[in-house]
Amino acid sequence: MQTYFEHIELNNTTALDNFGFGVFRVDSKGKPIYVNKYMLQLLGFENLTDLESGIRSSYSLQKCFDPNRLSTFIRDSQKTFYEYRWTTKNNGRKLLREFGHEVIKNGELAYYDCVVEDVSEKSLIDKLFQDIKSSDYSILKAIPDYILIVSKYGEVTESKNNFHQLFLGKENSGNLLLEDIFELETANKTRELIEETLQTGEPQSFDFRYMMFGTEKFFEARFAIRSYDEALMILRDVTQQKIAEQKVIQFTEELKQLNVTKDKFFSIIGHDLRTPINGLLNYAEILNDECEVLSKEEIKEFSGYIIEIARTTNSLLNNLLEWSRIQSGKIAFEPQELQLYLTVDKIFRLLNPVASSKQVTLNNQIDSTSLCSADSNMLQSIILNLISNALKFSNIGGVVSVSAINFDDYVKISVKDNGIGIKDEHIKLLFDNGITFTTLGTAKEKGTGLGLMLCKEFVKMHNGNIWVESKVGHGTTFSFTLSKGNYPEITKDENID
Repeated sequence: MQTYFEHIELNNTTALDNFGFGVFRVDSKGKPIYVNKYMLQLLGFENLTDLESGIRSSYSLQKCFDPNRLSTFIRDSQKTFYEYRWTTKNNGRKLLREFGHEVIKNGELAYYDCVVEDVSEKSLIDKLFQDIKSSDYSILKAIPDYILIVSKYGEVTESKNNFHQLFLGKENSGNLLLEDIFELETANKTRELIEETLQTGEPQSFDFRYMMFGTEKFFEARFAIRSYDEALMILRDVTQQKIAEQKVIQFTEELKQLNVTKDKFFSIIGHDLRTPINGLLNYAEILNDECEVLSKEEIKEFSGYIIEIARTTNSLLNNLLEWSRIQSGKIAFEPQELQLYLTVDKIFRLLNPVASSKQVTLNNQIDSTSLCSADSNMLQSIILNLISNALKFSNIGGVVSVSAINFDDYVKISVKDNGIGIKDEHIKLLFDNGITFTTLGTAKEKGTGLGLMLCKEFVKMHNGNIWVESKVGHGTTFSFTLSKGNYPEITKDENID
């Protein structure tokens, strides 16, 4: 210490200001000549002038710089350092470990040079350990945290608080490195934060996962300085907190989806359902008011409009009912063995009037022996919606084909048309529940975009996937898969997700 201070040049204080300890020089009358930035920060003062003002107004602070006190601990040959509880600007307390040296010039005492280390936190931890030892670890049971002392080299030098509960199979922590305890990523992050803590003096923290007795746990690690080359690492199990946070996130997402569902529902009710009903009323009023002056051809034309609107509205109501039942989780799922050919043939007969009006050929390419396991109503709804879309976007004289390929674990069903196709930028919008996307058909048919979302939900319940391939001007193919495995039992009182 003496050799070190003999080489201090106070007219060049940059090195001392960046020093990781408090440094000060006091003359023989107790007046500070120099105090480095770290020491000022410890005591809460802005500069030397501010400190001098504080000394004049505080007897406790005067005692800290009292030359008699300094002389006493420096001249005590029994000690290499001395610990003293200093008073800060705001009348707080800091336990500082002091190292001092008397500077003699011309045979007389000129001043005292001192270096201090803040050991307040270390003292508290050491006291805690002593209390634990003195009470035979009885206090330990009331403390939930794991406490480790880790050197700046990543060596666990000491551990407390039932560390063996955390480090399975470790009888003691001696000579353990962080890599012996944690995964490499966690160990590296711990080293990084310990280094930052020791350099800045500021506490650090981070969260990480840890496998504890085969179960994934979440821990919060907090770091504080224990000494110039050791950090205190406090581990707290925050698993329940993380689980609660995840539940909040899940609940928030569910609320978001409910809002999307509600908005979609009211959009359909307010616009897509009201529009065709208004159309029905308009055509019905024309027929009622002008039937005596209308020709047979005009009456047939208006009647055809009413039939088309009624058919579209009926389809919309069916889809809306099914979709709302899905969103509320009140729908029965009853898979059974079905003949795909017969299912498609039934839908073809249902849609044949629509296909005939556009002179579109319906082609059932499924083998008559092909079987699948599916909910009958849901499968019919999926195929009905996809074929209806294919008809909607087919040109006069077009072809709509349905085919199926059997694999070991699933069956792939495709509905193909040679109609107008879909633009690439529109494909990604088709199955988005938060976006209402629809376009007019080749005969100006209107839709709601609800049918494809209904298909997506039903396919999901069958553990399958649905996708689309299309080229503008050449047609579109919608494909979906149905798992051949066992399906979870879903009743009207259970959620489908």
